[in-house]
Amino acid sequence: MQAAKKYKIFIAALYIISISLILFFLIDGISFYFTPYNLRPRHDEYRQLRPAGDTGHAFGIIGSAMMLFMLLYSLRKRTAVFKKWGHLSHWLDIHIYFGIVGPLLVILHTSFKVQGLVAVSFWSMITVALSGILGRYLYLQIPRNFDGDELTDSELKNTYSRMTDDLSKTAPIDDKILATIESEIMPPPPTTVGLFGAVWFIFIDDISRRFRGGKIIPKYSSLLKLPPNKVRQLTNLIKKRALLRRKIHFINQVQQLFHYWHVFHKPFAIIMYIVMLVHVSIAFWLGYTWIF
Repeated sequence: MQAAKKYKIFIAALYIISISLILFFLIDGISFYFTPYNLRPRHDEYRQLRPAGDTGHAFGIIGSAMMLFMLLYSLRKRTAVFKKWGHLSHWLDIHIYFGIVGPLLVILHTSFKVQGLVAVSFWSMITVALSGILGRYLYLQIPRNFDGDELTDSELKNTYSRMTDDLSKTAPIDDKILATIESEIMPPPPTTVGLFGAVWFIFIDDISRRFRGGKIIPKYSSLLKLPPNKVRQLTNLIKKRALLRRKIHFINQVQQLFHYWHVFHKPFAIIMYIVMLVHVSIAFWLGYTWIF
């Protein structure tokens, strides 16, 4: 548990530092970026911040490298040699980090001027980045183990039973009261719903769940004659079990949508990499090199 907490802090620090640096460079060059294109050659920062400038070129190299590093996740996921190289969920987190920070650096590299063949790669990159956010959300809706592998039917049943046992050990209460608390924390999902209806219910439930249950602790603390910390512990266990129940309920719809997401996501990623490779090759051919 301690290692997992340290890992979360590391990922959070990585995002904070990276986004802070990008904001610094953006604010530092804001005058140049707001200058009309035809007047930019006269700007003092032109030779630094233009795509072929030292700083602008560095943005492109680092951003493109991050986009290439994203492919390591697919290598880890599909190659048996790398199966033991860390948890798949950790690789996915780094994959998403590169997929967010890399495009932001590429945007700075373009100095907000996108045209010609590069525009195809640029907008494909934006589509890949935005759809990646949806893909991550759908990924989290599928029950998985710590390594990131999907749970089997038997594992799901065992996990649900273990949660139920933990509830009874924490505070043995009447099943009706338990069901009432659970319905207040998370309303039961609809029995029949389509693909987009399932995602809509999940999305709304994830938002509204943060605002529900505020009065549960004082209410049931007096009713069950339990201390608030005990009711809080009980409530957290009920939330986890209810969330697992919702994931099990919608697993078929989410898996189907996740498949459709892959069909949409991959072609744009392929186009992005092909055009990026062509762009970099032409840049080298024309002599646009940069030395760290």
